[in-house]
Amino acid sequence: MLLSDTPRGLNWLGNFDVAERESAALLLDSIELVGQDALQIGLSGLIESLADSLPNPIALVPVRELAPGQRYFQHGRDAPARLLLPQSFPGSEAIVAAMLNGVRRAAGVKQPFVEAPSLKNMRGARCRTILLVDDFSGSGGRIKTFYRGFKAHPTLRSWLSYQRIEYHVACYAATPLAFRNLQRTFGEEHVHVHTMCPTIGTRKWDEDQIQRIKRLCTTYASTAIQTSPLGYGDTGGLLAFSHSAPNNLPVILWQMFRAGHPGWAPFFLDKGIPDDVRALFSLTDRDRQRASAVRQLQQPRLSLIDWSQLRSQDTQDMMLVLAAIARRPRDRHLVAQLTGLSLPAVRRAADLCTTFKLIDRSFHLTDRGRAELQHAKKITLPGDDFLLNGSDEPYYPRQLRAGR
Repeated sequence: MLLSDTPRGLNWLGNFDVAERESAALLLDSIELVGQDALQIGLSGLIESLADSLPNPIALVPVRELAPGQRYFQHGRDAPARLLLPQSFPGSEAIVAAMLNGVRRAAGVKQPFVEAPSLKNMRGARCRTILLVDDFSGSGGRIKTFYRGFKAHPTLRSWLSYQRIEYHVACYAATPLAFRNLQRTFGEEHVHVHTMCPTIGTRKWDEDQIQRIKRLCTTYASTAIQTSPLGYGDTGGLLAFSHSAPNNLPVILWQMFRAGHPGWAPFFLDKGIPDDVRALFSLTDRDRQRASAVRQLQQPRLSLIDWSQLRSQDTQDMMLVLAAIARRPRDRHLVAQLTGLSLPAVRRAADLCTTFKLIDRSFHLTDRGRAELQHAKKITLPGDDFLLNGSDEPYYPRQLRAGR
């Protein structure tokens, strides 16, 4: 189900003039929803894959908010970590910390991870890699501030200067802006992301649609909120978690009121997720995710496909990737943003497409790939009265079929 079809979505659309509701619905339906299961599976899988490639042992450190200039560790050889900021509650770092604890326990006998990222434990294990882990990065600022506060302890400065440790970052999702900023700080090979966060700027909308949505965000944003109408850092992010709606989403999606205009019906509740929306953050809600991706790809005929006839998840992902590559993206990061697929899923689908010569090494559709995409569009839902040549035969890419 698309977000604009839900009761809360319909109420939210009622905030806008009738002529503007199409743009508002496009914005709302473009938000990627990440549930607790998807976050845990994606982030845990990313860390487990890094355990095979990064120098061991690895200290897993959940990123949290630090005040400017604040150090993570207090003074002393085995100084403990500082507690939360005053008047602060544990945020996403508590969820990430619980996941990291599960990853350490699941590693078994061949433990590649430091038991806990204290100075004493890292010293005793002769830690080689410090992996800073976060669920999301919209600008890179929070991770960079945490990094400065974490490495400020003399012991860690010494280890780094003697090249005994190296720092890496792992995020479930990051915007293109955050990805670039973090690469400049840590190095291109030291930033690892499970999926790229879509933004207004990376959606393949035409220029008129982009301008109408930006105008909508500016016109209806509450003037009482000291944040850019496109969200923190002017990001225009389009991703929300079941535990939090990041403030880099456009303000009209999470503001609780509109100054001077009573009766505003919010969608998200500031950074909170309403109970009636929480059920949509399901790992298995692939129909909604696919419908959103098809809309972003501007492939209306793909919305008519009976996806149940695509025999495997790999085949479905391949079709989405082929449709995205038809838009001539620059790289796999942009394909991930267009399709809503994770980077590992995009890599697997792209590798399969290359193997079966549906795309070439330059990331362009081959004649065979164009033919497969056109063939898939003919597998329509039963009862559709469209002028398309339907088929009852379960679809499977021709190159994967047994020879006759």
